[in-house]
Amino acid sequence: MEISHQTSPAEVVIGIDAGGTSTRAAVLNKNGQLITLISGPGANFRSSPTAASQALKAVAQTIATHLQSTLSREVTVTACVAGVAGAGPAGKERTEKTLTDALAQADLAPSHLELVPDPLIAFAAASPTKNGVVLLAGTGAVAFRISELKQEGRSDGLGWLLGDTGGGIWLAREGLRAAAAELDGRGEPTKLTSAAADFASEHTESTGDARQDLVRLVHDISAPQWGAFATKVTHLAAEGDPVAERITERAAAELLQTYNSVASPGVESIVLAGSILTTSGPIRHQILNQLAPREIFDAQYPVIGAARLAAHNADWKLPSLQDLTREVESTTPVKASPRKGTSAFTVDTYRPEDRDALYDICLRTGDSGGDASDKIADPHLLGHVYLGAYLELEPNLVRVLRQDDGTPGGYCVAAADTAGFEQRSETSWWPHLRAQYEQPVSDDDSLDARMMRIIHTPNHTDTSLLADYPAHIHINLLPEAQGGGNGRRLLNATLEALSATGAAGVHLGVGQRNISAIGFYESVGFRTQKHLPWGLIMGRTLPA
Repeated sequence: MEISHQTSPAEVVIGIDAGGTSTRAAVLNKNGQLITLISGPGANFRSSPTAASQALKAVAQTIATHLQSTLSREVTVTACVAGVAGAGPAGKERTEKTLTDALAQADLAPSHLELVPDPLIAFAAASPTKNGVVLLAGTGAVAFRISELKQEGRSDGLGWLLGDTGGGIWLAREGLRAAAAELDGRGEPTKLTSAAADFASEHTESTGDARQDLVRLVHDISAPQWGAFATKVTHLAAEGDPVAERITERAAAELLQTYNSVASPGVESIVLAGSILTTSGPIRHQILNQLAPREIFDAQYPVIGAARLAAHNADWKLPSLQDLTREVESTTPVKASPRKGTSAFTVDTYRPEDRDALYDICLRTGDSGGDASDKIADPHLLGHVYLGAYLELEPNLVRVLRQDDGTPGGYCVAAADTAGFEQRSETSWWPHLRAQYEQPVSDDDSLDARMMRIIHTPNHTDTSLLADYPAHIHINLLPEAQGGGNGRRLLNATLEALSATGAAGVHLGVGQRNISAIGFYESVGFRTQKHLPWGLIMGRTLPA
């Protein structure tokens, strides 16, 4: 597979919908087409700021990793629009900084970043016009009046402690209160009581007192977690439980009051958003009856609105609502999985005791970036061929990516003078390996045999390449160390060390199947210099 030379970066925009229950991100190209769809954990800065920060970092890292594997050139993020739950004026500064840091750490810093309330992206995801009202009820609840795709008026959205009436946490709290009241002898019998007991047993350890189990439930886990009990309330209301029915009737009345607080005569579009209002159930049914016969649109995919607003901020043509909806519906999201310890990786120098761990990394990344453990009989051979000489002859140029416990998760080795390194290897590295490994028979095409042949007849770099790119490097990272800017930091540390030697340029080889690596190298300035049967030789100059 031949990778064409790219002279300009790929321009993209990012739209993020970070709700209390889940986070979604969509990346579009300049034609308004969907490149990547990411899903991750919830991010509500008001009810759970630590979890929200971790969610945004995980999503940003996953976007970066996926773009590296799908695009074979440098990426420029022209604009990013994010709708983040709990990021109103009271928490906007903190949220904006967290999002900015998350994108920067993933090397996705946008030219234009805008943090908008999540109801605005919901409106842009469903309304055919630029004016109207959006009523949202998911984890929280809020209504916005929208004019020219900008917020003009607002009601509620004050968080579960002060408001969000009719939203998920409000519903769950009222359902748990009803259960506690029955257990305490203050309330009437309801199926909510047994449902609450079951819910508590799934999330906390029993105290032996059903009432105290509910107390422990709401104190031991976050509000969005116990807010999941809202689905039990609406389910029991649909089944006819009188107490649950009254709770959902109150929720609908509260939501209608919130809507009426911002609505004006002649509203162009009414958009319903959030799982409570876009999912069939007693609350949605009552809201639709009260707002009929006006035309109402459902915001099923708010992330589409964020992406469309990002394209608008980039001065691109506004992407088609219908086309994006079809693409999102037909695309399986890439799951954002925070890697344990990723943020704790640091770049360090080589220590002799790292040798075995680095040999293991060489093996586990030896199949064009994948694990070669089941493809080779001798697990040391790949390390002998591609790593050992650097540890022996150029240890001062070896850089190691370490977890906070010191365990290596990746490495980058280098030689400032490739021709001199190959000569020294011939006298100081290969001879003892030739004594250990015999030349294989000619018809043996196993990976072991191919490595043994290199030991006996090493490859030598084309001297025409060394005029401009005399240095060379090899870099390998385990999957858990990839993303979060780790590879870039490791590479930059090595390039800095090479620059200090006075090397004018550096080259590397990469397998043709390792598309993500090729895209990464192009993003940091390497360009293809040669096409070979097995892959590419890429090079870049170094600063004086």
